[in-house]
Amino acid sequence: MQFVPHLVKSDLTRGTGEVDYRLQRRRLLSEIDRGLVDPAEACDIHPELLRVARNAAPKSGEDCPLCLKEDIRLVAYVFGPRLGAGGKCVISDEELQRISRRQGKFVSYEVEVCATCGWNHLLRRYPLE
Repeated sequence: MQFVPHLVKSDLTRGTGEVDYRLQRRRLLSEIDRGLVDPAEACDIHPELLRVARNAAPKSGEDCPLCLKEDIRLVAYVFGPRLGAGGKCVISDEELQRISRRQGKFVSYEVEVCATCGWNHLLRRYPLE
């Protein structure tokens, strides 16, 4: 059986669309459980990502899959014209909407982060339309 990804409108018109990384997440957690990957490797986090998670990012309502101590925070970065090389950290839906109304192609990356142990994983990437 061949895997057919979920298509969104932009897949058909521009060749880009949402990419979901849940299968990679599941595989990584399975490899950690089996001792094939060191949990410290999955918790190696950029200090800026951790700072945003602790101070500004909204909670997802889910517990960390590693430490089970704190709700996972959702951090989104948007990349596109006039946002700089490091993109722009976005912490509200309103801000995402404002950026999506600008001229140009913008892509958002949503990362789950545990502010306690540093677990972080890219959840999805999607174009702003």
